[in-house]
Amino acid sequence: MPDKLLIENGQIVLTTDEGRKTKMSEDKLVEMLREEIQPPMDGIALPDGVKFVEWRSPFMCVVHQLPAHVRQLRWITDDSPLPFGSGAEFQSRRLSMPYALTFAMFVKRGNSFSLMGFNELYFRNEPLRSKEDKLGYPALLNVSRIDVGSRSRAWICTQYLRNAPSARWDNQLGELLNHTWNGAFNRSSEHHEGASWFGESKGIHRDLHPVEKWEKASKKDDTFALKVTWKPVSMNVGQLIDAMLNECQQNASSPALARRSSKKKKAAGIVARFMNRVQQSIAQ
Repeated sequence: MPDKLLIENGQIVLTTDEGRKTKMSEDKLVEMLREEIQPPMDGIALPDGVKFVEWRSPFMCVVHQLPAHVRQLRWITDDSPLPFGSGAEFQSRRLSMPYALTFAMFVKRGNSFSLMGFNELYFRNEPLRSKEDKLGYPALLNVSRIDVGSRSRAWICTQYLRNAPSARWDNQLGELLNHTWNGAFNRSSEHHEGASWFGESKGIHRDLHPVEKWEKASKKDDTFALKVTWKPVSMNVGQLIDAMLNECQQNASSPALARRSSKKKKAAGIVARFMNRVQQSIAQ
């Protein structure tokens, strides 16, 4: 006889395939489902600009939107003696920017979240309204093109970003945004990953490359960036969130388990998940 879960008069009756029965309040099942759907944020308010939060234990994807704006950036000079690093030379560039979407990935470790190294950045000419919305690749240095399977990432390097172990996830998000926009835009992506999305976007608009043209167009029109047709992403917002969470789960999987079976395992059903939770509760 297969495992059975019966809800009757506010009680859960769990019957195992061996015929053993366990009873408890249906609130326990509601609690389990709530924890599976809602990320454990411990009462922290969503920071301004956060549009979506998707939780797939132990991973959380946070989508943050910066409105269209004009920004002063430290941009590497054409004649810089080095492509990146302490010997590189920079100058200030005032550039028009469209809506900028940061997809930040966190992992739950113990009682806190830690920012992962799988963070991405995209452009849009309109604010986000739904997960069906389309995205464009960002024409920026330091945002690397990395091909993975059926998609190309717009990857933000966070090698030198350091967060205190006790930092809350919302503060870590703020540090990621600061790291992305207030650092130095150099040619590290070209050197280490092979290409940046600034280079990959060459030719999409006559006033985008070189950066001097972008700055000139921005001076003439603060909203210039909203008139550029950015290189399109093959996935919409919801599909990208799912892809990033799936990739994190795959990276976290044991190589030994992956070798043991090439078939994708079917997700455990609600009865099996609840039974496991009951057993953990009894063990504690």
